[in-house]
Amino acid sequence: MNLNDLHLAVVIAREGGLSSASACLGISPGTLSKAVTRLERATKVKLFERLARGMRPTELGQAFLKRAQRIDLDAADLYAELRDLRQVRTGVLRCGVGNGIPDRWVLPVVTALIERGISVDLSGGNSDSLTRGVAMGELEFALTGLHKKPAAPLAWEGLRDDPLVPMAPIGHPLARTKREVGWEQLAQARWIVMAPGTSTHTEFEANFRAHKLDPPEPVGTSRSAQRELALLRSLGALMPVPRSVLKEPHVAAQFVAVSPVGGWRSTRRVGIVRRAGGYLSPSALQAMEALEGILRKER
Repeated sequence: MNLNDLHLAVVIAREGGLSSASACLGISPGTLSKAVTRLERATKVKLFERLARGMRPTELGQAFLKRAQRIDLDAADLYAELRDLRQVRTGVLRCGVGNGIPDRWVLPVVTALIERGISVDLSGGNSDSLTRGVAMGELEFALTGLHKKPAAPLAWEGLRDDPLVPMAPIGHPLARTKREVGWEQLAQARWIVMAPGTSTHTEFEANFRAHKLDPPEPVGTSRSAQRELALLRSLGALMPVPRSVLKEPHVAAQFVAVSPVGGWRSTRRVGIVRRAGGYLSPSALQAMEALEGILRKER
């Protein structure tokens, strides 16, 4: 059984068909089809069901692919470790940085790595997309905020609490008062929130329901469009953001935290997600150690 064929089958299952997998891999559909045929011949079972549009694993195929994905990740780890040993240095460090992670935590680490001759490929996004990238072996690790520990096969090292707090532009009526703001007032305010389905959006709604109020309909939702701050100023809106973000100089100069009566409930913690038992390059270990030092040191 060919390891490359296993990898191709994993991608076909993930992409849902030969055409999508072909576009992802840059390999012709015919070559991918032959790889599936070789695997089905070797296993003596039908792994995929051909549909009018795409392919999906059979019941036996699902069981096969679950283990094949594990083997594929282990093989990728093996090749990466051999590469690092052979070159006596790392190749490209691929890591993720979640939405709401301040520059002051990340830039010193990335700058130091690059100055030592290490190439860095940074991926941004919400915690769901980054943890998925780590689980699939696309990222060695991710520094991100989570509201609960991720499930296996991921390992999680929580480094510090960084709860969400409502933020408003300086001069906003709810930001001018020194008193705690009532929840009825918050429910009538304009809000920009991360997109539905994200843990941030879920926590936003839960805070209002905890006070027997229907969550307000956000005037805008975001999937990290990098325009949220400009929208907040333009619309005079509020947004739940990590507490650490309010310490960034460019944010503190324009926005302030809003304190609801009884406080805003948030379980968000910042930490490092990696694949349990997965290979970590020397540069990944250096980066993780440096990030841990920075986050644990800051008060």
